[in-house]
Amino acid sequence: MSPKRRVAIITALFAAVGVGVSVGIIAAGGGFSGGRGPDIFNPPSEADIWKVGSNIQDGTALDYSLTSRAESSSLESAQVSMVFEQTGNNWDVEFTVVNGTAQAVQNTVTMSQELTREGQLAESFRSYFEPIQVSIFAVRDMEYGQSAKYLVVGAPWNQIFYQSSDVIVRVTGEETVQTPAGTFDSFVLSYRLEENTSKIWVVRDMPLPVKAEVYDSEDELQYQYELVRASGV
Repeated sequence: MSPKRRVAIITALFAAVGVGVSVGIIAAGGGFSGGRGPDIFNPPSEADIWKVGSNIQDGTALDYSLTSRAESSSLESAQVSMVFEQTGNNWDVEFTVVNGTAQAVQNTVTMSQELTREGQLAESFRSYFEPIQVSIFAVRDMEYGQSAKYLVVGAPWNQIFYQSSDVIVRVTGEETVQTPAGTFDSFVLSYRLEENTSKIWVVRDMPLPVKAEVYDSEDELQYQYELVRASGV
């Protein structure tokens, strides 16, 4: 059976059964990375589940370079800094955004442990925050049949409805990726709507992806970012 056909079967079975059963399906279907990762005799477990926001601590700082286009605003070659301060069960996240050569803009946003926004957002900061929401935080909103996000090659993470068909965002491989923040062993999420392939690089112990290059249905760049600096993770 071809690798493409095998992954298609794995994806279909994920949609039809529960998360617990799908662990065995990955193994039986050959959807493992081989070598370093799980195999048919060592199926994935909770340790292979990735959760957005995990490993953030009080004082964690993440800096990204970002180009992103939202519905009503965009950031071009921006520098985005996030510093997390714990407040009860939530985070007060201090954002500092320098959009191109413009002056730095700062604002504190309260966010949940899963990095969803809580409470009000200052209108003066909305045009900066929305492009961050639809790019760096986009992985937070991925959902495939309410299943967990497994860091296992072949595992589906999201389902996009496009031109009367379903496009599955899934882990397609493992890759060593270089960013200004360092070199990471990552899992690559990828999908294609037209000619360009969108990719997101996820690292097991990082709370957010370290790099992304994502295209829209017209093959235009929707967003791209990479981690510039990380501390406290």
